[in-house]
Amino acid sequence: MSNFVFLAALAALVGLPSVAHAEDNTLWQIHHGVGVRYGTVKLDDAYLRDVFGKQNDVVKVDYVIGFRLVEIGVSAGFEQDLGFLRTSDGAASDEHDMLTMWPLEAGLTARLDFFDEQWIVPTASIGGNYWIWRENWYVPDGSTADAARTGGKLGWHWAAGGMLRLDAFDRKASSELQASTGIDDTFIVAEYRGNQMPKGESELQMSGWEITGGLRFDF
Repeated sequence: MSNFVFLAALAALVGLPSVAHAEDNTLWQIHHGVGVRYGTVKLDDAYLRDVFGKQNDVVKVDYVIGFRLVEIGVSAGFEQDLGFLRTSDGAASDEHDMLTMWPLEAGLTARLDFFDEQWIVPTASIGGNYWIWRENWYVPDGSTADAARTGGKLGWHWAAGGMLRLDAFDRKASSELQASTGIDDTFIVAEYRGNQMPKGESELQMSGWEITGGLRFDF
């Protein structure tokens, strides 16, 4: 009996790679993906949180290209927060302050997508950031001097998340969508990202975290 159990376990272990790679050519088939995500951003800087709120909204558009287990991607985002300048004693004034950011990011992502039509695909990524920002505020006397400042910041990020493959729930609809649009896979995506944006002299501190979710289509 013990020999039978051993042989069955060995057969399962040997057979697992053949199941995972039943269509080995799909491992190296190049895919393209586009997606849109919406979520929440929280900055580490206490002053920015006091002025613009503890958490703010961001929207991002993504493009990726890669293989089944690894891909590279770029994204562009938009965030705009409205608050009030602080007085010398820390109280909120009646002067508006607006912070607008355009996060531009690129990264390398590992996908744990081992099986054909795998329902849930965990992901992990790391990459670089360049955020363009503009801060402008209301000046009571009507002067435009020093009413705005702009800049750009370099940094990096790490992220962990997952993708839920919707095609697995309705094969027929998936086949019809592929035939009519060329979309091979449709995913609901979710991601937690940590942003490290080193603070320089007289620069805004933009390090923090974000949680986003959305839709993605692979071709």
